[in-house]
Amino acid sequence: MNIALYGGSFDPPHLGHIRVVHTALKTLDIDKVIVVPAFLNPFKSGTHAPAELRLKWLQEIFSDDKNVEVSDIEVRQNRAVRSITTVKKFATEYEKIYFIIGADNLASLEQWYQFDELNTLVTWVVATRDKIKIPDTYIQLAVEQPISSSELREQIEDEHLPKKVADSIKTYYEEKHARSY
Repeated sequence: MNIALYGGSFDPPHLGHIRVVHTALKTLDIDKVIVVPAFLNPFKSGTHAPAELRLKWLQEIFSDDKNVEVSDIEVRQNRAVRSITTVKKFATEYEKIYFIIGADNLASLEQWYQFDELNTLVTWVVATRDKIKIPDTYIQLAVEQPISSSELREQIEDEHLPKKVADSIKTYYEEKHARSY
């Protein structure tokens, strides 16, 4: 069985994330996508929404997608988890692992913890973003979506949010933004 792992903060999850998942399902030789929200990205000092809430949003978003699993493997650990740890866990269960990242991660990819070993365990898939050039050594997922989670946190716009959780996301970030003043 072949899978694609798609990790991230998803803070908040948006239509670009959904498009990455659905494009991967259509174009890669996989049986399913496993979405893995991070408790805390090892490159960041914190998150805006708590991990459990981001996990809940993702579970709701993908609840009707039979070829999408939302894993709580990193959230349950209550700490930052490195990609190599997650990949090794799934490598015991699956034959081939595609690992989806956004093009914005390319510049720092080789700085990831135990990158050389990680590189032998996965096939890299890079989702297009901000017209960043993707080398031919990676599989490219064409999903140009002109939005990022950080932009959304600044100004929540319904048209970029998954309908199932739009109200919850909007309420959370608007209240958080109001409290920060």
